[in-house]
Amino acid sequence: MLNTSSLSPIQPTQKGALILSFRSSNLLSVGGRGSSKSFTMMLDCLDHCQTFGSEARPLVLREGWAGLLELQAELYALLATAFGNGVVRNKSDGTITCPNGAIVQFSNIGDEVSYNKLQGRSFSALYGDEVGNYSKSAWAFMMRARSNLRVAPGRRAHMHLTANPGGASHSRIVKNFLSKAPFWTPFEDEFGQTWVNCHSTYQDNPHIDQAAYRSQLLASCGGDKALAEAWLEGRFAALGGGMFADVWDEALHILPDAPIFAAARYKYRIGCDWGSAAPCVGVLLGETRQAVQYPSGLVLPAGTIIAIDETDSVVDRDNLAVGNGISPAAWAEQLKYMARVENDLKAVPPVIHDDARGLASETVIQLLQEAGIPAHKPRKKDRAGTWALLRQLLNNSKTGDGPGIYFTPKCQYLIETIPEAPRSTLNPNDIDPKYDCDHGLDALGYGIRELKTQRARHGRTTGDF
Repeated sequence: MLNTSSLSPIQPTQKGALILSFRSSNLLSVGGRGSSKSFTMMLDCLDHCQTFGSEARPLVLREGWAGLLELQAELYALLATAFGNGVVRNKSDGTITCPNGAIVQFSNIGDEVSYNKLQGRSFSALYGDEVGNYSKSAWAFMMRARSNLRVAPGRRAHMHLTANPGGASHSRIVKNFLSKAPFWTPFEDEFGQTWVNCHSTYQDNPHIDQAAYRSQLLASCGGDKALAEAWLEGRFAALGGGMFADVWDEALHILPDAPIFAAARYKYRIGCDWGSAAPCVGVLLGETRQAVQYPSGLVLPAGTIIAIDETDSVVDRDNLAVGNGISPAAWAEQLKYMARVENDLKAVPPVIHDDARGLASETVIQLLQEAGIPAHKPRKKDRAGTWALLRQLLNNSKTGDGPGIYFTPKCQYLIETIPEAPRSTLNPNDIDPKYDCDHGLDALGYGIRELKTQRARHGRTTGDF
């Protein structure tokens, strides 16, 4: 029970009370949908305001504005119940002020603009709601906001995050938290902070019609059993961590290097995803024309693809979603450098280039062609089919059932994003559209589809690298 002076006591659920009993540590509250995680987090914030008094400056984050405003309204109602009519809500600056001097700050998070509003300010706690749905950039800026947590000696800056499985940050939650310790077991992260992973499901929430809610969840999953299991039981393992996590093995799929073979042994292609505000990414691929003995002794059957190298226009390696606005002419020079200088190819191989994100596709490709890049559009766009093909190639590398795919350490964009790319909750055969670091995957997809699509040929051809 939380102290509410002479007002009615505010009771958490039984599972919520268990979660709050660990609030001397940082909390990650995960599990199924409808389990009252956000309400419990708000009770934690209320308790923080009571405990810290005039020193309380908690920061409450959500990625989107609509969800943030709803959360603000709900916390305002809770604080008014706890403190009475003296609670003041200022919608314009996103604050709630309590009679004891505590001030709760609300902010969306996701880009430089939203983060810059927090610069130079100090907070005593950070509450991140629905962080499982945060994009890569939103997650990065939320973590950066930890630099604003500053408290007086003898106080502890507190963090409380909530998440459901299956969102854009699914794999980050597994890697950074759930893989470190079982539920309800305190652990210390690499920065010396103590955390507790907490778990709950809709069955822990007595304030909803559980049978009706279960029926609605099942209907919303559209027959996707893994998603239903994740949302009902709160099991992060049910979704395998992402689109490719179950078929990706870093120790197996990453080769130490890739010998540059003559065209008689490799068919070369470059897959490219164009961006301006988003980055351009180009991936140099080599498909073996015949079985190849790798220097380590590994035999690569004919048709095996190696992602040999990549180039991109990323501004900040900590945020792979932002590009530097490179021009087509400058991008052409980057592709030439990757192919001819870094990898000693005599000429730039055929380039499969997407349709320029807002410009006429032919315009960008024409500029590339004028700069000496043999570029053409993908002959067919089928994201779901492309991901199925990539999954098959990754799996073949593990099982030896056919030609597979491998990557060299030069392909860092791909190595980082392939294992974390989340499935879409609406279409489990596609990557979540909120995932904003799929540019390397799109470039890879254009290349592998080009290599694996049989096309009729007429007459003589030249330059088939």
